[in-house]
Amino acid sequence: MTKLMPKILLAIIFMIFATPSFSSSTILWRGDKNTEIKIQDNNVEEKYLNGGNNSQPVVLNEKNVLSFLSSIRVVKNKNTTEPLFTKEQQSQLAKYLSIGLQKAGPHQDIVFSMAKESRTLGGLKKQTYYIAGRAFYNNALLNIIIGEYNRLANSAYEMAYDPTNQGLVEYDFNYGDRAASKFPFSEKLQFTFSGVAMKPDRTDWVTVNLEELKKTTSSSQALKEVLKPNEDTLIKRFKTLEKLRKEGLITQEEYQQKRKVLLGNL
Repeated sequence: MTKLMPKILLAIIFMIFATPSFSSSTILWRGDKNTEIKIQDNNVEEKYLNGGNNSQPVVLNEKNVLSFLSSIRVVKNKNTTEPLFTKEQQSQLAKYLSIGLQKAGPHQDIVFSMAKESRTLGGLKKQTYYIAGRAFYNNALLNIIIGEYNRLANSAYEMAYDPTNQGLVEYDFNYGDRAASKFPFSEKLQFTFSGVAMKPDRTDWVTVNLEELKKTTSSSQALKEVLKPNEDTLIKRFKTLEKLRKEGLITQEEYQQKRKVLLGNL
């Protein structure tokens, strides 16, 4: 019996490592213990699919996805808005949504939880806030459902369950739900591009037709190029203005006024 033990142990070890993994999620990116982007089975009931399974895998342009994410803004008051995602979050999410949606199947979503840091008390106190949600592509639309926004990290909770700060405490994030908002996203959103919209009767679900968005962003960029003054022409104007001043053809006051106008065109 004693001689058989090593063989039995070896057999058990072989079975463990030889057994294929049946994990329903694939990590695309991971930061710390509570920040990650991953592909996950959505387990959505048929009645909530609204037009069938996801149209995935799909190839999306990362720049178009980035334009979509950067266009979503939270209305703080009558005159102020702020981005829903920080620039770093936009960049990470655009990259890994593009990668993930090329790999995801019809029954999978991309879920994410991301952190941002904010300082209060004149910069003396640092706070961590989380945003979490899910994304998927269906019927020519890229969809994002916001499950959590500005969830404050609970330092007391982390200290109680991880007093040695080993990074063992994980939060149970709400990634949003197609059936209904688990915890209604109460922030009012505004969009800088016309191709972005809210799903009817939902305050947490944003959609975009990326082809329409591509046309909008291309038109905006073309308009900027048309309106931008020609650099060579401006340089010539500065040189001409300087020559007129040196030759006494305009006064110093006139020179300063015209120079301000030219500087305004830079």
